[in-house]
Amino acid sequence: MGGFLQEYAKMIIAAIIGTFGYSQLFGVKRNRLSYACLGGALSITVYFVCVHMGLSLLMQNMIPAVVATLYAELMARYAKAPATVFLMTSIIPLTPGSRLYYTMRAIVDGNRTQANEYGRETLVIALGIALGIVLVSLIFHQISRKKLSYRIRFDEDERRD
Repeated sequence: MGGFLQEYAKMIIAAIIGTFGYSQLFGVKRNRLSYACLGGALSITVYFVCVHMGLSLLMQNMIPAVVATLYAELMARYAKAPATVFLMTSIIPLTPGSRLYYTMRAIVDGNRTQANEYGRETLVIALGIALGIVLVSLIFHQISRKKLSYRIRFDEDERRD
C-alpha cells in the first residue's frame, strides 16, 4: 500500500487541486468545498487502483465513475444539496483531456492512424464514465421513486382512516 501511495501521491494531490479549482468555477459553496474535493480524491484514487490492477480501459473509468456517483448521491442527502454539485466535481479528474488533445493534434497533423487510436480511447473513457453515472443514477432514481410511491400510498391509507 505504501508503494501505491508513493507512486500516485503527486497525481492525487494534483487531482485535489484541480477539483478545488473547478469547484470554484462551478460555484460550490464554501461549506461543501471540502466534500467536493474529497469526491475528486476518491474518484482518482479508485481510478489508480483500477489501473494498478490492470483492468481494461472501460473498467478503469466505469468503476471510479460508479464510486463517484455513489459518493455524490450519498453526499447530496447528507449535505442537503443537489447530487450534481458533488458529481461534476468528483468526475473532473477522470475526464480524458489529454487524450482528446492528442486526438485533435493527430487530426490537425493528418495522422489518421493515431487520430483513430486516440479517438477510440477517448470514446471508451467517455463511455465508461457515462455508464458508471447512469448505473448508479438509475438505481437511486428507482429507490426514490419507490419511496415516493410508498409515501403516497400510505398517506392515502391514513386519510381513509
